[in-house]
Amino acid sequence: MEEINTITTSLHLLHFKIKNLGHLTYFLGLEIARNSSGLYLSQRKYTLDLLHETGMLDFAPVATPMTHTSRLSPDQGSPLAADATSQYRRLLGRLIYLTNTRPDIAFAVHNLSQFIYAPTTHYQQVVSRLLRYLKGTPGEGLYFSHTSSPLWI
Repeated sequence: MEEINTITTSLHLLHFKIKNLGHLTYFLGLEIARNSSGLYLSQRKYTLDLLHETGMLDFAPVATPMTHTSRLSPDQGSPLAADATSQYRRLLGRLIYLTNTRPDIAFAVHNLSQFIYAPTTHYQQVVSRLLRYLKGTPGEGLYFSHTSSPLWI
């Protein structure tokens, strides 16, 4: 702790203003909770903000991110309009960031990202289902125990 204080003081005096804000609790959409046995990372607020912005808070949640019969291919659905395409790409980028703490959606998100160059109405429906899944599980994340490997909860 003494070494950290020395470095902080040195940086503050010589280079730029710096101060210790204590334990990290929220950073770039990541929520960090600590307890005596480990560390819990989630993106609950980020997820709820995403659902609010897309208007999906009023829809019923679903149990899985994708149906087990979903097979994505470039010829499904009709192409999206230019403005809808840019919105779709932005949304998919946000979902990719969400996979940092949500490995349960990684398969669906990465399948959808294969067709980001030419999104269609079918892919938009798959994204809607994924958002409905997130509505039912907004606070899930990763738990890092001091004694074991990471757990997803």
